[in-house]
Formats: sequence, C-alpha cells, structure tokens
Amino acid sequence: MKKKTLTIIVIVVVALAIIAKAELTFNPSARLLASIINFSESTLNNPDYLAYNIDLKDLFINYTNADIEYSGNAYIKKLEGFPYSINGTIKGQRSTNQKKFSCKSDLDVLVMDVGSVDFYAKDQTVYLSAPILGGLTYGFDTDSNLFLEAPDLTNDINHEWFHNNKKNIFNFVRNIDIKKTDVVYVDEDGTKCDELKITIPQGEGKFIWDLLGMDIPDHDINCSVFLDKHNHTRNITFDLSYKTKGAYISISGKNFSTIELLSPLPDNEKVVATIKRNGENNYTNSFVNNITYTTNLGKKYSMDFNMLMNFVDDGIKFEATDVTIKNDDLVLAQGYVNGRVATVENMGDVFENAGVDLSDVEVIDWDTIKNDTASFIDDAISQARENVDIFNIFD
Repeated sequence: MKKKTLTIIVIVVVALAIIAKAELTFNPSARLLASIINFSESTLNNPDYLAYNIDLKDLFINYTNADIEYSGNAYIKKLEGFPYSINGTIKGQRSTNQKKFSCKSDLDVLVMDVGSVDFYAKDQTVYLSAPILGGLTYGFDTDSNLFLEAPDLTNDINHEWFHNNKKNIFNFVRNIDIKKTDVVYVDEDGTKCDELKITIPQGEGKFIWDLLGMDIPDHDINCSVFLDKHNHTRNITFDLSYKTKGAYISISGKNFSTIELLSPLPDNEKVVATIKRNGENNYTNSFVNNITYTTNLGKKYSMDFNMLMNFVDDGIKFEATDVTIKNDDLVLAQGYVNGRVATVENMGDVFENAGVDLSDVEVIDWDTIKNDTASFIDDAISQARENVDIFNIFD
C-alpha cells in the first residue's frame, strides 16, 4: 500500500472518530441511543440493577395485579410505651380487582394470647379492628388509591427485547423531542450528569405501550434523563403530574439500583417510597426500603426495613428485617416479619373469607386522626397495657 493511500485512510479514520465523538458528546439523540445500548448490554446484567434476575412480567401479572394470599410470622421487640415484646402470626388476602385487602394477626405477649389486631382496606379506606385495644374498630379515609396496578408486561424487559426492537428504538429516538438543559444532577457517588429533557408526543412509541400492556396515552409524556460523560444513564424521572400534580417516579444509580416514588397528598402532604437493591447479596434478592409520610405540620412518620425476597415453587418467600417505625427521630416500634405470598384462583370475596362485615364501621376523616396521631397511639398503647397488666407481678 502506497504511503499516500495509508495517510488518507488514517486521516479518514481519525475524522470519523472525531465526528463520532462529537455526536456522542453534543448530539442529544446520539447520546440517548448510546445510553439505551449501555442499559441493554450492561445494566441489565449487573447485580446492582433493581430488577436483576427478577422476571418482572411474572411478578406484575401473577402477584402485583393478581389475587394473592399471604401468611407468616411477626415479632415486635420494641414498642414505645409498651414494656413487653410481642410475637404473632399474620395472614390475609389482597385483590386488585375487588380493591380489597385483609390482614389478620394473632398476638402473644410472652406465653399469653392477648388477642388480635386486624387491618382491612377497600378502595381508599383503611380499617383497623383491634379487640386487643378494647374493641376499637374504625375506618380512615386516606383519599388515595390504595390498589395501584403495575403494567401488564407482554414481554420480559431483557437484552432479547432490546435486540428485537433496534429499529423501533432508533425511529422512536428520532421522533421524540430531546433538549439538553443546563440542569446538573449529582449521583450518590458524586458523578455529575447532564439533563436531557424529553417529550414523547401523543401517539408515539406504540411498541413501548404494547410492551407495557397499556393503551397509547391521549397526552404527551414528559421525563428527564441524566447522562454522565460516558452517556450512561444515572437518573431517569417520569413526571406523573397528568395523574397527580407533583407526582413522579425516579430511577437512579450507576446501575439503576434505586427507585423513588413521590405522591403528593391533599393539604400539602406527601408520601415518598424508596427501594434500593443491595447487589452484594448474590444469593437472594435483597433491598433496603424506606416509606416516609410528611404531614402539613412538618411531622414525619417513616418506616425503614430490609427486604429479602426469593421466588419458590409455590410463590414468593419474603423476610422484612430490621423494621423500624419512627415519628421524626422517636422510635415507635422495631421488629421483623417473614412469610410467603401465593397466587389464588377463584378467591371469592376478601372480606367474607376473613369473616368480617365493615358496612357499619365508623369512617373517620383522615384529618381527625393525623392532627392528633400521638394521643391516638398513646390511648391505644395504654389500652394494650391494661390487657396485659397481669405481668406487673414481675415488676
């Protein structure tokens, strides 16, 4: 090969490399495509990935959106104002179609059966029935949908799906509106990321909605994607204001290890749920979870717990460890729960199966309870102590 020809080839290769580098640095569409390729080739196979080794299609269809029953054991080793440990059994059912939930618990203090505390839900109302607390039975209207459904996936979200939809993805990225902004997101490890503001026009992305088992929305979808300098996605946030103003779902982390869901409530209150995968436990699905409810008075009620989850032949085996419930910094309760979840066919009515009739139960407005939660808890614990005063002989 002549020296002149070799020089030309080198110049062309260098020029193409510079162009490619420029595209991946400055062209928002090229950057987004690069991030999708990285996700399908790398993130999906990383143990830190939130859904690593989890069949989301099976989880959503056969558990999240199905009729299920569960049973297990609970242990409360610390309850603020109550000097005894409590253990007991739990069992119940949940039906998304019926929008009903039941949870029956039988509790023991030391060796004495002290009664039950039962929880139920229908539509947006939570019911508490507690013979252990002097026959207390109330309903609390949360003004929120307690039976949200997950997408009915028609295919597993895996490398094969991305490979089969390469052309659809390419055309999709070309047809959506992508704009780089000046917003900078800093990930938990300190990595700085640029924001790409994305608008999916109404009618676009049919192959995605087919995957999710959903009708094509009759409105635009807005989201933000934050990419590091290597065009790896560190955060993607979907604006859900079309459902509830201010609501969003955010997935973040080097390998999409964390999901955060924020739902504003009436009266300037909110609930935030966070789930983070612990990829170091490769023998099981391990997550660190937090749910925080913030009142309009600035009080925060939170629940933190670790979750271990394994799929077994007859359902899902779970264990919630290090459960801690707080009122701001005050620890109200600590304990753990373990058990199994299984799908049920021909379940019948959830409330009839639980042997409960809630038709005449008084429903209290949520404001009545939330503004005086502390005294409500104190009254309940005082009643519980009266029921086990026999143990005072040991004091």
